[in-house]
Amino acid sequence: MKKYPFPVTYENVRFPPNGQLKLPAMPAEPTYDLEKGEKKYKSTKRMIEARGVEEVHTELIHEQYGLAAVSGGFIDSDDFKFIQDRINKNLIDNQFAVWRVDAPWLPRTKKAQGTRLGGGKGSIQKYVTPVRANRIILEVGGYITEIEAKAFLLYLCERFSFPVEFVSETMLAERRRKAEEMRVMNKNVFNWDHVIKYNMQNCTSWLSNYDVAWKGKYR
Repeated sequence: MKKYPFPVTYENVRFPPNGQLKLPAMPAEPTYDLEKGEKKYKSTKRMIEARGVEEVHTELIHEQYGLAAVSGGFIDSDDFKFIQDRINKNLIDNQFAVWRVDAPWLPRTKKAQGTRLGGGKGSIQKYVTPVRANRIILEVGGYITEIEAKAFLLYLCERFSFPVEFVSETMLAERRRKAEEMRVMNKNVFNWDHVIKYNMQNCTSWLSNYDVAWKGKYR
């Protein structure tokens, strides 16, 4: 006797409250209110904005599928435009996608080709959005299966300049379960907390604050 899998049901799907199903366009640069004294400003690269691990936006709000950063990086307006076009063309009825990152706000400057050194900082070329590790970049949901979501999300991971992976609510729940199981079943007391607490090999003198905070997992 041949057994067939149960049909997929969508009774637990949660659609966006604003009713917008397509990905909205991300502005290429932030808007400034001149009446409040706001104006464009130049800044350093601020690599610290993409360093470490995300502590807030690490879960899927709609509990279906999405893209998450494996390590830190920056997303520019061209990446946002490409992803928006690709995803909106693949979405069909009763399927939606939402952004989980901010619009580009960090300025990037560049001098014209052939310019001599000196003369101050170059003009603003574009704006980027910094992303830390484990940050959810976007979500896809609705009446869609995991195979359908992977079909047009996996190849979008190669668009980014930093590692990005496909995630689902089931995958994230399994990772949390395994991490908790390892923490409970682990009998080896030799870990980062133990080493730092007893200052083994005088580690507190050469460990940075980031090593202490992220237990050596992120740089």
